[in-house]
Amino acid sequence: MADVADPEYWVFGYGSLCWNPGFEFKDSMVGYVKGFSRKFWQGNIAHRGTKDKPGRVATLVEDPQGFVWGKAFLLPDETAFRYLEMREVYLGGYEVHKVDVQSDDTDDCCGRTVNATVYVATPDNGQWLGEAPVDELATQVATCAGPAGHNAEYVILLARWERQNAPVHRVDVELSKLELLVLERLQSIGVRPDDVLTTNNMRSFSSMVPEKKLRCLNI
Repeated sequence: MADVADPEYWVFGYGSLCWNPGFEFKDSMVGYVKGFSRKFWQGNIAHRGTKDKPGRVATLVEDPQGFVWGKAFLLPDETAFRYLEMREVYLGGYEVHKVDVQSDDTDDCCGRTVNATVYVATPDNGQWLGEAPVDELATQVATCAGPAGHNAEYVILLARWERQNAPVHRVDVELSKLELLVLERLQSIGVRPDDVLTTNNMRSFSSMVPEKKLRCLNI
């Protein structure tokens, strides 16, 4: 119990946790992890899709040359971990891992590194959908929705968050391409982007994530 309550216990988000953590936290840090790439290979039936039409959400895949930009949160106690276990493991099909999160380049004197828990989906979970061409991913994302909202919202808000927080040379090119194709697919079926951006009334996307706390929200 003492380890769980450790005030230096961090969690790293690389998907919806970046802009919609849904739990209280003591501190936060925008940063990146090395050795991974972000892939939309995990299915989702609890939040951004249904059993008949699962959505696509992000996971991490090992990549020696890769890096993923996201946000680390310092949790106050075990309450947030119970919430995350339900949200990411039980409902999402993710496993728990540990990673080092760096705030910026290691040769920067102001750099900061924290060791954080991260949730990673693996091919042996029941919601795994696997690799697909980006145009197929975009079509699926543009036509799926679940209890938490449209699947396109997940991709659009994540891509916008990264553009606002990551240095230009570290922006996820695959994510940007997926967002562009999703927007094209929405247009082709007569859906405006504003119509899918419903979470927290985030159409203006001006405030992003508060620095200290949020109430419990869906992904």
